[in-house]
Amino acid sequence: MFTMIVGSGRLGFGLARALSSRHEDVVIIDDDLDPQKFIDNFDGLIVDGDPMDMSVLERSGIRHTDLFIAVTADDNVNAICVQAARKVYGVPRAVARIADPDCEKFYRSRGLDTVCPTTTGINQVLEMIQKDRFDSFEDNLDHSLICIHPQKEWIGLPLSRIPLPRDVYTVGLLRNGRVTRVARHEVVRPNDTIVISKGP
Repeated sequence: MFTMIVGSGRLGFGLARALSSRHEDVVIIDDDLDPQKFIDNFDGLIVDGDPMDMSVLERSGIRHTDLFIAVTADDNVNAICVQAARKVYGVPRAVARIADPDCEKFYRSRGLDTVCPTTTGINQVLEMIQKDRFDSFEDNLDHSLICIHPQKEWIGLPLSRIPLPRDVYTVGLLRNGRVTRVARHEVVRPNDTIVISKGP
């Protein structure tokens, strides 16, 4: 697989080295690249150039790219580069790092594959806090149960019409701080939390 990475910060650098160590073909593009920091564990191509410049992308092999990853410090640059990779060059898979959660939500709604380190960090901290709160119940927790917030298009639908994967089923609803047993005719409300579990 041939991967093109735009951005040589810690994330771009780390991805380039990790993929290169798996013997994948990698090219990394950025302005003012320092080739010295890529000496260890990286045998890919290093291109010092503006990733917004189509000629730089073409010289770097974007027409043969299988995976395009944009992880510069600028959310807009990442989004524009990913859009160009997909729509102009037909790259099969393109991912943009978007640090601003609101921007990430916007771009994702427009069909871009995005990763938001801010949201990921928030979720990791909340998960740690939650785990600390329930440590004493660890042996009694049922890890097969998952709570999900309903998607916008689910609001107003009965639970029987919620499109869940085949091996997943609804266990109950968390509504106004109370868990209620599931009734297939029950209509999903905006503030509901749906409790689901994987089947045997």
